[in-house]
Amino acid sequence: MLTPVKKTRLYEEIVKQILDKIKTGELKPGDRLPTERDLALQLKVSRTAIREALRSMELMGLIDSRVGGGTFIKEMTLEYLMDPFAGVLAKNDRLIIELIEVRLLLEVEIARQAARKITTPQIDELDNTLAMMEKEIAEGGLGLKGDNAFHQALANAADNLAMMSITRLCGELLNSTRKAALEALGDLQIGVRHHRSIFTAVKAGDSEEAGRLMRLHLETAYQNLARTRQNSPS
Repeated sequence: MLTPVKKTRLYEEIVKQILDKIKTGELKPGDRLPTERDLALQLKVSRTAIREALRSMELMGLIDSRVGGGTFIKEMTLEYLMDPFAGVLAKNDRLIIELIEVRLLLEVEIARQAARKITTPQIDELDNTLAMMEKEIAEGGLGLKGDNAFHQALANAADNLAMMSITRLCGELLNSTRKAALEALGDLQIGVRHHRSIFTAVKAGDSEEAGRLMRLHLETAYQNLARTRQNSPS
């Protein structure tokens, strides 16, 4: 049972109590919450406070409210937990640059593994991401959607569950470095050429060359970002 609320900010204490029930397993994904009326009676608060708490939890992605069907606990994943922070962290200049260092550790090995394991359908998928990138640039964009798709397709081709999970988990943060790197390029076609050369090495099954080219690509991004951040007004 939930206990009566005595805190001033009622909705926060309501959220905390429900979260505690989720943490202890008393409430599980898919469980239906009591009605607003029942929650208000259990907690001895107004239905207005209950609605405010439920609205807050829905915005946080913790619950799913279905019209006429009730309110249910949602499945929580690591990706969900990261997303609320990713947008804020992605605005930190130092973090953006240091994430390139993380990508050097991760994506160079991804390129090597992809070259060793890639299948014919995955080669076609990788090629399609390059076409997507080129089309975006031709239409006046950065080519970011194709860039992101290229790196995720490489991670999938590497066929390592941990690598795929990490790239998806940190997707928003990694994407922010790609956007910043593209913006720092004087010529977007340089980025296309880098990706095309990595693709050629991966397709040929040359793992060492794929790793070398990925390292060159990321080191160039690091240098460009460091220079633009240093020259930008504080």
